[in-house]
Amino acid sequence: DDRVAPPQDVQGLVDKLHTQKGITITQRTIPGANHFYTDTHDTLIEECADYLDARLRGELAEARPKRLR
Repeated sequence: DDRVAPPQDVQGLVDKLHTQKGITITQRTIPGANHFYTDTHDTLIEECADYLDARLRGELAEARPKRLR
């Protein structure tokens, strides 16, 4: 229910970044959340903790060749 950054606008940005920069973004929508996560702070914290734990375990890292300069 985010009126500041509607989900379709966020998805458009995610798609654009992936296409233009090759950036992979992990994104989840929290049902019932507004732009400031009113009444959904606990869910937001859980989602962030899950993301960080997965990232630290290396589950979200993509194997990318290093660029030669």
